Amino acid sequence: MVQSVLLAGFVVGVAIVVGIAVAFARGRYQHTPSFTGERATSADGVLSVARTPAAWAVSFVFLTLLAGGATVLAVGGFGVSPGVARGASILLAAVGGAVLVGYIFYGTFVAARARGLHTAQAAAFGSWAVGLLLLVAVAASLLGFA
Repeated sequence: MVQSVLLAGFVVGVAIVVGIAVAFARGRYQHTPSFTGERATSADGVLSVARTPAAWAVSFVFLTLLAGGATVLAVGGFGVSPGVARGASILLAAVGGAVLVGYIFYGTFVAARARGLHTAQAAAFGSWAVGLLLLVAVAASLLGFA
């Protein structure tokens, strides 16, 4: 029980720190359009690295190793305590859920953009698809299927 609370607290703390970092990394909005003399921010550097195939390959390998390690710990490998196995199961479910939600959102977004919709409209359709998935999960839980 204590490990689950600590894990949840850690995940929420990381989310808060990432949110604050993203908020401070964004540049100030300019009131008039200007295409010359724009300053580069740290977000531009992160985006340029994220667009490289090497970053995608490294992140895939990292997620694969994380999922493999969490699976081994979840089934009780290496004589770990039940609390660690439960935490690994929660981590595995969280990563799997995040990948599923990202896949649904991105797929819907790209399909909407390919049909000629604007970015905001495509984002709305992606959010709608994720919300529909959440509603189906809640309905299945209320009906006793999950």
